[in-house]
This record gives sequence, structure tokens and C-alpha cells, in this order.
Amino acid sequence: MKVFTVEQNPSPEQIVAMLEKEFSSKYSYTFFGLGKNRSIVVRKSEFVGAEISISGNQITVHAMSPNLLFSFLDPFLTGMNVIGSVFKSPLKKLEADLVSFLKSRYV
Repeated sequence: MKVFTVEQNPSPEQIVAMLEKEFSSKYSYTFFGLGKNRSIVVRKSEFVGAEISISGNQITVHAMSPNLLFSFLDPFLTGMNVIGSVFKSPLKKLEADLVSFLKSRYV
């Protein structure tokens, strides 16, 4: 999980629009939650995704499986080094790519 401070306070809609236009149209972007506290779920596959949350002038990017079942099983899979390493590398890469992209636009 990466947390960083931004000068602007973008809305989830603004972030999704920018991600779709400039980051990649290969991913799906959906909202999770209600009102101003909605998060953005970035989905590359059933196993690889990330959640982007905005709180004031802080953006949090957390690599996770966008599938609820796999997300629930993540702590167990991580404990098994062989299986956990297969999932962690693409997750961490997506997280790092998103953080780098968002920082270049908002910091």
C-alpha cells in the first residue's frame, strides 16, 4: 500500500477519466462505495487489480485482487511462498505503475 499527498483534490471521476485516457484503456475502472468517499477499483484480471482511495489531499493505492473470493483468500495464499509469489509480482507492479502515474499528474 502506498500513500502520498497531492496538491489538488481530484474527484474519483476525474481520476478515472484520466486513467482511461492517459494510463491504459486495457484495464477496467469501477467505483466502490457511496458519495465522496468512493474508491476506484482498477482491474487488470481476476487476480490483479488495485484500489485507489482519496481522503482529503491524500491518495492511497493498494494492490489487491479485484475478485472478492481471491481477495478473501489473499492472506492464506501469501503465506504459501510459491503461490503467493506468482500473484504478488504483478500486483506490486500495477501498484507501482499507478503510483508513478498519479504522482506525475497530481504532485
